[in-house]
Amino acid sequence: MRRTLIAVSVALAGLSLPAPARASVLDTYQRLAARGVSPAPLVPTTVPSTLAPADRTIDAGTTRGGRGYAIRIVHYGPDGPDAVIALAGGEFRTLRASLRDHRRLGFRAPRRTRIRGRRGYLLTRRLGPLVRSLVWVEGGVVYSIGSGTPKKVSLAQLRATARGLDRLERDWFGSSSDPDSSSGASAVTTRRTVTVHVDFEASCAPPGSSATTVRVGQAEVTLMRRQGNSFSFEIAEHRRGTGEWSGTVTGTIAPSAITLNLRATGTVDGDVCDSGPVTLTLDQRLR
Repeated sequence: MRRTLIAVSVALAGLSLPAPARASVLDTYQRLAARGVSPAPLVPTTVPSTLAPADRTIDAGTTRGGRGYAIRIVHYGPDGPDAVIALAGGEFRTLRASLRDHRRLGFRAPRRTRIRGRRGYLLTRRLGPLVRSLVWVEGGVVYSIGSGTPKKVSLAQLRATARGLDRLERDWFGSSSDPDSSSGASAVTTRRTVTVHVDFEASCAPPGSSATTVRVGQAEVTLMRRQGNSFSFEIAEHRRGTGEWSGTVTGTIAPSAITLNLRATGTVDGDVCDSGPVTLTLDQRLR
C-alpha cells in the first residue's frame, strides 16, 4: 500500500515515514503565500469527512525536482496514514509531461472528464489499492489531485475537494497600537475564506477586588467562509488555550490591511476578565 501511495504523481512522498509534528493550516498557507507563487496557487478549503478537521490534516507536501508546490491532506490512524488526498500545482510544465509521467507509473490510458469546469483527465492505477488522479490545466498551470485510499476517499469526494480549491491571497500579521499591549493576530486569506489566530490581552481581578492582573486569551478560525470582505466569529466557539472566554471578533479585509475589532470577557482561575474594546490592524507580510 505504501508503495502505491508514494507512486502517485501528486506528491505523496514521505507518507511511509512516522507522522511528523503537524503544522496548522495557518502556518502551511502562510509559508506558501510567502513564496510569491504566480499565478496565486490553488489550495484546499474543504475536505471530506474522513479527513476532517482540516486544521489537523492539511500540511505541506513535496514535489519532485522542487518544481511548483504541493499540499497533502492526510488522516493518520493507529497504523499510519489511512486517508490521503494530495494536490500538486506546477510540478510539470505541460499537461503532456504529466500524462506521460502517469503512464510511466503504470496508470491506465487517461479518460477525458471535466474538472472545475475545465477539460481534464481521470487516470487510474490498479496495481494494489486503486489510485485515482485528476489532471487539468488552469491559469496556465498543470494541476493534479489524487488519492490512493479508495475506501476512505471516493471519486466523488476527490472531485468535491477539487471543486473546493480556492486561490490563495496573502498572509497578514499585526498587533495593537498600544505598545504596552500584547494583543495581536495573524491571518491568511483565500478569495472565499479566512483563517485567523487572535491573542487578546485582558485585565483580570478576583470578584470584589481592585487588584488586577493581565491574562491573555486566544481564539482561532480555520478556512471560515468570508461574507465578501467581512467576517465575524464567536470567541466562545473558537477559543484556544485556557479560560472561559466569550465575545465577538469582527473583521474587515481591505486591499492593504485587515482590521479586527473585539471585546472579550471571561473567567480564568476564578478571576473576572475584560479586554475592553480592542482594535488590531493586520498588514500584509513583506516577502
